[in-house]
Amino acid sequence: MKRHLIAAATVAAVLALSGCGSTEPTADTTTTSTSAAVDTSAAPADVQWQSWRGASLPTSSTDGPREVAGDVASGYTPTPQGAVLAAAQGITRLRLAPDNSWPDVVNAVAAPGIGRDTYAVNRAQVSITDPAPEGTEARLECFEVTDFTDARAVVRLAVERPDSALMATTHTLVWSGEDWKLLLPAPDDIPEPETLTDTAGFTEFTAAS
Repeated sequence: MKRHLIAAATVAAVLALSGCGSTEPTADTTTTSTSAAVDTSAAPADVQWQSWRGASLPTSSTDGPREVAGDVASGYTPTPQGAVLAAAQGITRLRLAPDNSWPDVVNAVAAPGIGRDTYAVNRAQVSITDPAPEGTEARLECFEVTDFTDARAVVRLAVERPDSALMATTHTLVWSGEDWKLLLPAPDDIPEPETLTDTAGFTEFTAAS
């Protein structure tokens, strides 16, 4: 168990997976405007919560993920709500994926680029086999979509840590290969998580069961 904690902390510290910033994408991002008006403040439809390796992840029969194969989740709607779910699922799966599946996970949830390459190099140097210990994972509370086009989305996720602190992290996604992919930051572009005093301006998910 101690080995798991050290490995998870190393990956999180080096890659700051709790906050994915933006770099120049190598994915399909040629579209610069949305084709129709979208509601960036609406919550994903029919949200349910599923337990995975010690974390609670939001899913939607409408907005995704449509397919979960082992530790890999994919298939999100090309909407702000799909981007929100892709961000929540993607960063958690990158952080907690075990040794036997993390290569498949990173290829499924992250766009090509220096950030993804850096993640792979550093992840290969640690070992994660066990799920997160009970009570150690932050609880996803709400979200804010601060920018959205057909090709790119910026999502802020607010979480409550086990010590009750509220934190927000910012994640950039690109539409690539008919799905949302996280655009992981280059090492010099890793943003710091933001401490919150409240969640004004965020949209809540439904309560976890």
